[in-house]
Amino acid sequence: MSNSENYLALFSKLKNVEYKLDYSLKGLNRYGTGGNAKVAIFPKNVQELSLVLKEVKGSYPYYVIGGGSNLLVSDSGFDGVIISTLQVKNITIKSNLFLVDCGEKLSNVIKEMKYNCFSGLEFAIGIPATVGGAVAMNAGCFGSTISEVVKYVVADSGIYTNSECGFGYRTSRFLNGDTILSVCFSLEPSEEDLIEEKIKNYKTFRKNPKGKSCGSVFKNEGYFAGKVIDEVGLKGYKIGGAKVSLEHANFIIADNTCTSQNIYDLIKTIKERVYNKKQITLVEELMYLGDFK
Repeated sequence: MSNSENYLALFSKLKNVEYKLDYSLKGLNRYGTGGNAKVAIFPKNVQELSLVLKEVKGSYPYYVIGGGSNLLVSDSGFDGVIISTLQVKNITIKSNLFLVDCGEKLSNVIKEMKYNCFSGLEFAIGIPATVGGAVAMNAGCFGSTISEVVKYVVADSGIYTNSECGFGYRTSRFLNGDTILSVCFSLEPSEEDLIEEKIKNYKTFRKNPKGKSCGSVFKNEGYFAGKVIDEVGLKGYKIGGAKVSLEHANFIIADNTCTSQNIYDLIKTIKERVYNKKQITLVEELMYLGDFK
């Protein structure tokens, strides 16, 4: 069976699920760079997402993308199936439990949390991620992580309690394995004005640099990566259309001429310079998709 015939067999099983061929991935990541996917599939709900995962697992190379806020896509694209979760959105509230589908924006969950007078996710204001991506990466800031308010996760392979999720610093069992379908957050009752005050305080301290970026490029493991990069004199350093932010050195800003290879080469240069001058091995937070030179 040829490659195209193989994909036709997949589409016949997916029936009404939306898909597109030779699809540009620039609109599915925050850098706005990268090539095309052989196939992109857009499930509309958890049921469709489960169906897609069942059909592609073990049969096709695939990658699940939420908001693409922590992703660098190769200029050569991805020779396989991309599954976008951006339409898989729903929030169900029962008492202090918020069951949220993986494609829901974290910012929307915080809005609903505040409106219903619950607290616990204020620290995450400004994190530009979907719930699935944020939980898989165990996103966090200001000394808090999203795992602290996760009660359980519904994945394509089963339901996992918090202790079974393998949460660590910017990692979990879902990072390179099971796909998150929905997440149950356990929040605490509070008053709306107190919640709003916390959110305003976090917004005051969290000021993301202007321009297209994926947020923090490197992990802060025993050091602040931005401070280290600044100390080796790389603020403002450019390769092609990619530049180390002048506002925060752990951010790489992409202009309209930028390619993914520019960003990749800049990351490599930063790591080499920091290691040579500081003997510190920086580790990326962002994920790579596709082949890089």
